[in-house]
Amino acid sequence: MRRRYLDDLAGLGCSVDAWETTYVHLLSGPNPVFRWISGTGARPVLQALPDDLRAQFVAEYQDLLNAAYPTGPYGTVLPFRRIFVVANRAPAC
Repeated sequence: MRRRYLDDLAGLGCSVDAWETTYVHLLSGPNPVFRWISGTGARPVLQALPDDLRAQFVAEYQDLLNAAYPTGPYGTVLPFRRIFVVANRAPAC
């Protein structure tokens, strides 16, 4: 993805600095990853589901997330990748 930003912005004549960082969030409590994403990325899906299907979806999704992100002795580790891009374009002459 960084390469795509570089290609697109450099193609417009920009100098580009792009980097990637993975933040490691340590979460606690029951269903920590679901709680973390339910207020952001999962929110539109949860809001779009009819009430009679939402509870089943949430239960199944929590089970999958808990299996993918098991709780360790200090909590649940959630790696969170971010890409940063700074582009500068030389002023027109």
